[in-house]
Amino acid sequence: METSDNNATSSPAPTSSARRSGRVSKAPSKFTPDAPVASKRKRNPDNDDEDADDDAENEEPADAGALSDDEDDDGDDTETEEARRAAKKKKKTSSSQSARPRKPATKKPKTNGDAGGHDAISGHLPSRPKKTVRIAAIARPVEEGLYADIFTSGDPSDKVATEWYHKYQADDASAITELVNCILLSAGCDQQVTADDIRDPENCSNRLADLQNVYTEEGITDYPLISRAKSSKSFRDLLIGFFKSLLTVMHETDVLYTDTSLMDNIARWVASMSSSTLRPFRHTATTVALAMEAALVEIAKKLDDRITRMTQQIDAEKKRKGKNKERVAAIQKNLDEATKNRQTVEEQIVDFFATVFVHRYRDVDPKIRTECVDALGSWIWNLPTFFMEPEYLRYLGWMLSDAMPQTRLESVKQLTRLFKRDAEKLGHFIDRFRPRLVEMATKDSDVSVRVAAIAVIQILKDAGMLEPTEIDSVGRLIFDSELRIRRAVIDFFAGCVNDSIETKVEEIGGSEVVDEFFGDQDEDDYSAPRKDWISIKCLAELLSAYDSQLEEEYTTLQPRGLDIAVEMVQAVAPETRISLASQVLYERIDQVKNWELLSGYLLHDHSTSTKTKASKKKHSNEKVLKAAVAPEGNEESILLEVLAAAVRLSLASGHDAADRSRKKHRPDGGDGVEDSAIHLATDIPRLLNKFGADASTAVIVLRLEHALPLDIFQQLRQDSTTFTRLLDEVCTQFNRHVDRGVLAEATAALLHARKYDELQEITDSKIADLWETVINAFRHFDKNNELSVRGNMEVPAIRELGNILLKMSKLSSIANCIEVLEAEGQTDGSSSPAIELLIKIIHRGKLEQVDEALDDLEDEAVSFAIQACQFYFMWKVRSLIGSVQNRSDISAEEVEKLNYLRSLYSRDLIWTLSSRGTNDELRLFSTGGLCDLHVLFATLRQAVAQQNSQGPTQQKEYPVLTPLFQPINGALINEFIEIFDAAERAYAKCLKRTLNEPAEDEDPIDEELSDDEEDDSAMTPMEKKGKELKLERALCELAGKYVLTILAKMVDCDGAQAGKLRKRMLRNRNKLGNNLKETVAYLDEGKLRERVEKATAAGKKKVATAIGAKGKKSASGSGAAASAAGQRSASSGGKNKKKQLSDEIVVTGEDEESELSEVEEIEDEEPEPEEGTVEDLRRRELLDDNPIEDDDDDDEGGGDGDKMDEDEDSVIGD
Repeated sequence: METSDNNATSSPAPTSSARRSGRVSKAPSKFTPDAPVASKRKRNPDNDDEDADDDAENEEPADAGALSDDEDDDGDDTETEEARRAAKKKKKTSSSQSARPRKPATKKPKTNGDAGGHDAISGHLPSRPKKTVRIAAIARPVEEGLYADIFTSGDPSDKVATEWYHKYQADDASAITELVNCILLSAGCDQQVTADDIRDPENCSNRLADLQNVYTEEGITDYPLISRAKSSKSFRDLLIGFFKSLLTVMHETDVLYTDTSLMDNIARWVASMSSSTLRPFRHTATTVALAMEAALVEIAKKLDDRITRMTQQIDAEKKRKGKNKERVAAIQKNLDEATKNRQTVEEQIVDFFATVFVHRYRDVDPKIRTECVDALGSWIWNLPTFFMEPEYLRYLGWMLSDAMPQTRLESVKQLTRLFKRDAEKLGHFIDRFRPRLVEMATKDSDVSVRVAAIAVIQILKDAGMLEPTEIDSVGRLIFDSELRIRRAVIDFFAGCVNDSIETKVEEIGGSEVVDEFFGDQDEDDYSAPRKDWISIKCLAELLSAYDSQLEEEYTTLQPRGLDIAVEMVQAVAPETRISLASQVLYERIDQVKNWELLSGYLLHDHSTSTKTKASKKKHSNEKVLKAAVAPEGNEESILLEVLAAAVRLSLASGHDAADRSRKKHRPDGGDGVEDSAIHLATDIPRLLNKFGADASTAVIVLRLEHALPLDIFQQLRQDSTTFTRLLDEVCTQFNRHVDRGVLAEATAALLHARKYDELQEITDSKIADLWETVINAFRHFDKNNELSVRGNMEVPAIRELGNILLKMSKLSSIANCIEVLEAEGQTDGSSSPAIELLIKIIHRGKLEQVDEALDDLEDEAVSFAIQACQFYFMWKVRSLIGSVQNRSDISAEEVEKLNYLRSLYSRDLIWTLSSRGTNDELRLFSTGGLCDLHVLFATLRQAVAQQNSQGPTQQKEYPVLTPLFQPINGALINEFIEIFDAAERAYAKCLKRTLNEPAEDEDPIDEELSDDEEDDSAMTPMEKKGKELKLERALCELAGKYVLTILAKMVDCDGAQAGKLRKRMLRNRNKLGNNLKETVAYLDEGKLRERVEKATAAGKKKVATAIGAKGKKSASGSGAAASAAGQRSASSGGKNKKKQLSDEIVVTGEDEESELSEVEEIEDEEPEPEEGTVEDLRRRELLDDNPIEDDDDDDEGGGDGDKMDEDEDSVIGD
């Protein structure tokens, strides 16, 4: 875009070396390598005939994916452009500067980063300096000049542009110089050009290169367009506004058409700067160029409107009988002038697009690319007659694949508004890029981009421009894990449901048949068939179809029973695909929000037919309609999940509304919640009666009880019949099923019921009945089998025993189980207390011989016995803590019996973990159980220490409890380290991480164990991720158990190996992720003290170890939290406010006085026996010679200790 006058020739090369000033031009004496000129076709309507081909129009060029940092102009463009421009300018009148001959300047060669593409810059470009200073040019005081007028004067842009135009009229070179310097200042450059530089267009590139070198040497890293200073927020708007106003003034004064040299001179400097390798120059100039292009588009639109109006006037005048020829001639003259001006503006638009946009839309700077996409969308929107062509639209399609999400998002936004208005005109473009839009909606890495793409897909669906497979791909996003995606696609999904409803009605026979069958509906009768059932049926069909598609694509692996038994995975997933989708379906679909309607549909018996005397035709229509709305396959289970989510959301919103009504003193605000709760309490038993036989549906129905606000029964003093019937059905499910999910949900339901004092007595009576059934079955096994011997039962028997133990572990987590487990048997052949039988079963964990058919079932049974025993010890410790806090006497006989059981339990856990050579699930679980046992009794020691610190008047000694505070034998440290080593290596191997070598004073790595390889090449990515998460959880849980035990001073605290376990755990703390790092960080007592102080100051949860409710955790996270928060003292009455059961152990890092038994030294120097054998355990003093049967006399009086009140809350928090 060269400056020239009317005498200019079409030659692209200068015709003389004379300057306008008369001085001889001398080229700078800098080394400039020859720039190879690459042939490149100009993309514009004048010379791009190939764009008529549909395939070529939308095909991205080979280098479109590469981001350029320099200009991509070449010689052929220059020749074509100058020849056309020279021919155009011969027809124009001379301007005010025509007396001064100007020569066209050659365009600078291509500089896109290739070896031969350097501009006239000597040597090489300087490397980018390090960030040393930050200078925002907008903050620099500029007292006068155009820059000050734009950014500091406060004058409107139109006024500033008009004043600059008057300066141009007075002195054109000075005004253009001021304009170029304003752009340089906007880029943060203090250097300026002179009027001589403006008059010498040949030296434009060289002068900009000099300025660029100086700018780079100053080390400036900030410039106004990207500055975060408060004063720079409006900088971009002011800059764009001025150049738009400038073009408007040039249009209104006709200087845009009469003095083309002005526009050519401005465009030359702006285009040259936009191809600079310096980002501030390139970004600022591109912003200016895009603003000027936007102004030209607005001007072209005005001219189009003027041309259309004048054409209509001429046609109207010609149709008149007595037409005014002079008026017609005047209008025709104005029309010709407007047409000529429109052509000039179009040429300027094409020039800016070809010299700036086509190179900067793929700039390395994502901000520049995003601005280009935004500008192009505005141009297409404002001037569709010119820009809505494939040669321009394709750039929006190409930018859908940009590397940066901001640019992709902007491209999608521009397409959204274009499709809303002109989707039917963009059929070929949509066909070309629709697959990419669907891919972005379903798989893009950025959530915001996906949300925007879904909005575009919604427009295409409404226009009927989507394929069925594409509709399914987007519709399945209703199951997406991201809430924003589900909310974005809910309208799309609802539209699919409505389409399905229309199809269903047509299949039935039309809306007339449907209206005739259903007739007038009673709004309150949800059990009778109604028109809404068609919507429910279509919703279920669509959800079922999409769920099946996802299940085929991503197969869900069922967890192993042993993984559930050792609490590695949950028996019931907290959320499923259906429940996630239901959260947004509730907000959008009325049939879901009205959960009573769903309940009535599910409770209706769709298999029965009503006997009527209607005509055969009516009976036939009725039969067809009933078959059309009846659920099929897994649709009922899907609707049950939708019902559960809808109930939870409805009652939650109802509570919020009731709270707001109470604040406004409205007495009837909670009536809706009360009615809904009573309705739900009535429906749950009916739903369990219908769907309770199948474990998969029973789990969902039992989950409804968790959302039931039982306090309403307490507040309204309702008849207990409804609540009793509900509990009876829950207990029926507990007795009927052995499915872990059903038992977990039933346990959570009973925990939920015990939260309310008025309902606790009824709930405890039901729990007692469940205990009686389970204990009787358990003693039947004791009479017929030796419970302590592994492998003496067949598969059905050991599976049945595991189911009984599972139920015992669940029941022991709900309420105080001490009395039940300590009671002696009343039948012949099974007189021992149940707790002793449970401890015997743990002895089955000792692995002597591998039996693949029985090992998993045996280990499951042992793990359930460990859980039940752990809860028993929790309840016992809770009772003792209550006695200590109340300074009550504690029976020595009770403590002796408890210590005996503790020793047996600890011994069998050691048997289990020591007899296994690899880290299987039970070895890790038993290791954690051993740690939990000692941490549990450490809380009792803490309670005694706190009571003794209250002063001599309130102090009471409890020396009888001292045997319970025995720490873990120091001889187990090496085995603990071995277990930790194996868990750490397994996780590191899965992550492909290299662990640190042991220190000189540490044991070397066992090469035999470290070389254990497991081929996971056949695993799918999802299976590999699941394995990684499982190994990480196992490692972090084990580390957490160790940390708590160390901090409780129950291991690794004294003896020759003190601190060895702690040091080993810290070796790789920075190698295996933040979870492990944060877990073992608590071993640093200094940092731990800081964390405790910080958490206390912030009012957050203290860093603490509470006596645990593991059963609540496995049954219900919410139940565990509620129960742990409600710990109470054993001595308090049920009606009074009960004290906290036990204080949390706040680890402060201070040494505490504790009576720990010293570890005896191992003096045996004989050859070590095989690991895990009886001799090995006895050699390490981990096993006593006395078996359980030798201490039968100690069983007497075991139940005479202090008992907790039967109305106590659930077990204490973990």
